[in-house]
Amino acid sequence: MIDVKNLTKIYKISKNKNVIAVDGVDLTIEKGETVGLVGESGSGKSTLGRMILGLIPPTSGEIWFEGEKKTMLLPRRMQMIFQDPYSSLNPRMSVGSIIAEPTKIHGLENRVDELLDLVGLPQSAKTRYPHEFSGGQRQRIGIARALALNPDFLICDEPISALDVSIQAQIVNLLQRLQKELGLTILFIAHDLAMVRYLSTRVAVMHQGKIVELAETDELFSRARHPYTQTLLSSVTTV
Repeated sequence: MIDVKNLTKIYKISKNKNVIAVDGVDLTIEKGETVGLVGESGSGKSTLGRMILGLIPPTSGEIWFEGEKKTMLLPRRMQMIFQDPYSSLNPRMSVGSIIAEPTKIHGLENRVDELLDLVGLPQSAKTRYPHEFSGGQRQRIGIARALALNPDFLICDEPISALDVSIQAQIVNLLQRLQKELGLTILFIAHDLAMVRYLSTRVAVMHQGKIVELAETDELFSRARHPYTQTLLSSVTTV
């Protein structure tokens, strides 16, 4: 479904200084699978995700979607679930309006009731506002909004890192259920290796802007080959 070829992003910091955020990345994501993308802060994970979606223009390289070169945003096919479920929601809009906004923009049928049921929120949530909900509930609102246009591909950019540990597993279980029920393809960007292992079909490891290892989940966690991946896995007590 997604084929990234030699994707690069260079930021010009000053006249004589550039920073390479993403450095010649190749990545293929097959339809229906969940690829986990891990690496330390500043490794380029979020920049890569935003370039695939079209929120950030690449310096060079190509992104192909279902066999066609992607040159623009595809909001009806690709959506993102953001890290902070509060700052990504308009505090002045009711939950019903937030979820309905994408369908309204594209002239599609209002699916608010269906989407609230899908993510496990009550119908009474429609008339309430984001500040009235917990972090986990706000992330469910964000997921419902992301699903409003029936996308095929979701990029989840650290979707659980801002949540309490007790809530993280609930959101991951929800994403896993939705992936199976809706046939979604997911790029799951995260620091939490245990959650990545639980959710992902394959795992890509980023370090200094490059993907240094990509393997089936069980293989990577049991027989990591790259020294950076080995260090990353050894830094956590339970994966």
